[in-house]
Formats: sequence, C-alpha cells, structure tokens
Amino acid sequence: MPNQNGVPVVPEIDPLSAWERVKSHGAMIVDVREAEELDELAVPGVTHIPLGSLQAFAVNLPGDRDLFVICRSGVRSAFATQFLIASGFQRTLNLTGGVIAWAQAELPYVLNGQPINFEEADSV
Repeated sequence: MPNQNGVPVVPEIDPLSAWERVKSHGAMIVDVREAEELDELAVPGVTHIPLGSLQAFAVNLPGDRDLFVICRSGVRSAFATQFLIASGFQRTLNLTGGVIAWAQAELPYVLNGQPINFEEADSV
C-alpha cells in the first residue's frame, strides 16, 4: 500500500542498525541507483543492481540472509523492497533515508572517490 506520495510502505531499517547487522550478521546491502550515482557517493561493499535491472538480476540475490535496499533518499529503494518481498525475499528491508542518511550518520562511505569515515570501517 502506498503512502500519500505514492511510495510503497515497506519494512525499513535505519542506517546505523543496517551497518551493525552487515558487520555482525552478514546482511547484504543492495544499491539500486544508476552507476554514475555511485561515482558521487557510495557505500563500500554494496551489491549494485540498478532498479531497472532488478527484475532480471534478483535471482542472483541470496534468499538466506537479510537484504537492505538503498538508493539516494529511500524512494527507489522502497519500490525495490516491495518488488523483492513480492518475489519471495522476505528478509528485505528498505534503508531509510538512503545514502544521504547513511553519510549523515557518519558511517563509512566514498565521496567522489575519497573514502570517508573508514577508520572504524570493517570489510563489508
């Protein structure tokens, strides 16, 4: 069911909780932005599948671990989360606020090719 802006209402996770679950439980982050968007701001270690290709490549995603879907602000990832859940990926959550919220939470990211906040980053 969509909210008043037409965005699907889906299960969500905040960036800090997502990062902790990636580090401690092997959760996977799926970035559904376009490739050129990753050049500007990216979360390290994500699996990149542009939203337009998600239907074709979802079969390659693991069904036995948590999937956190991210985009720029959380809108495209909400649609992707809705699709993945409908496709049987029940352990899928939308990462609230997207990479904008991720960077604001001061978690590790790459900005224009430069690593930021990597002093506490572990391998994802």
